[in-house]
Amino acid sequence: MKMSRSGMTLFELLIVMTIVGIIYSIGLFTLKKEHITAPTLNLTTLKTTLLALSQSGEIRLNCDTSCHECRIISNDDTLLTTANLKATGVLQRYGFNRFGELTPWGKVVTQSKGEMSQGCFEMTLHPDGSTTPLILKSDTTFYAYTPLGGNKPYITQSEEELQKFIFNEALYPLKGDDIYGAQ
Repeated sequence: MKMSRSGMTLFELLIVMTIVGIIYSIGLFTLKKEHITAPTLNLTTLKTTLLALSQSGEIRLNCDTSCHECRIISNDDTLLTTANLKATGVLQRYGFNRFGELTPWGKVVTQSKGEMSQGCFEMTLHPDGSTTPLILKSDTTFYAYTPLGGNKPYITQSEEELQKFIFNEALYPLKGDDIYGAQ
């Protein structure tokens, strides 16, 4: 008389679980690698790329003195990836001085894992999607990244237009003198 078997033996179940675990780990590693890898960055899609790489925490983009080799670092100083920043010409960091004049700024000092280094610029993406303000110039084009500016930078070739955009009180209201009690 033959006995019919229903179900799997413990050994068969272990083999199936091992195979599923291997397939899952290969798939997870592949997806994670595709999610984090960003070999090239573009000035017009810089914030969008950083948003895709953020993992619900603050991340920083540190670019070296050549402004083309960049590191994307998490809040706990873990290197997420390195990337090349594509630009049409030499990149220069700009800012406004206290008189409201647009001037080129020098290198920045960055800190990672307790070590200080010089770089071209640093940009921080906060968990709420806002960034630190940053103005870059490539050839004759200015790229302005503002905390409330959305995912794309303000792009212009005119210093006057850039100044109007940055100091536009409708977009970024400034407190008047009456707030501080000035006469």
